[in-house]
Parts: sequence; C-alpha cells; structure tokens
Amino acid sequence: MVREGGDWEKYRDRLPRHVKEFEKMKAALAEEKAAFEAERKYEEWGREGLKSKLRAAEDLFAKERPDWKEICKKDNQRMYAARAKITDLEAQNATLIKKFEDFEADKELFEVQQL
Repeated sequence: MVREGGDWEKYRDRLPRHVKEFEKMKAALAEEKAAFEAERKYEEWGREGLKSKLRAAEDLFAKERPDWKEICKKDNQRMYAARAKITDLEAQNATLIKKFEDFEADKELFEVQQL
C-alpha cells in the first residue's frame, strides 16, 4: 500500500483529516436522513388525513344520495305541478283577455248604435 516512509508520513497526517471529514459528512447525512424521514412522515400523515377526509365525504355522500334523490323527485313533482298551474293560468288569462276585448268591442258597438 505505502512504499516509502515519506508517503507513509503523509498518509498518517491526512488520515485524521479524512476521518474528521468523514465524521462531518456522516453527521450531515444523518441530519439529512432525519429531515427526509420527518418530511416523509409529514407527507404520509397528510396523505392519510386526506384519505380519511375523502372516506368520510364518500360515506356522507352515500348516506345522503338516497335522500337527495327523494328530495329531487319531490322538487320535480312540485315544479311540474307549478308549471302546469302556470300554463293553466296563462290559458285562463288569454281567455279572459279575449272576452274583455270582445266585451269592449260590443260596448263600443252598442254606444255607436245608441247615438
């Protein structure tokens, strides 16, 4: 490995420095690993939280969907009845307007004949 004494001395001098650099890098790696794990757990907890909210919303939707269909059915029946009533009233109004116009025409004719 080391052939000469000078190389050996240089190696012995560099070794503690390399060990210190290695220890610093090892500590930095441990910190980054801890930060990564914390972030991963945070994301996992966030994901689990969102999944649980989604499940709760799906359960609520599943429970409310039959009620919603029944409510929509009743609303549609009411709206249809209201629309039918409005159509009938419009027809009655048109009939009354026609009768009123006929009455006015007869009234004017009667007044002309009276003169």
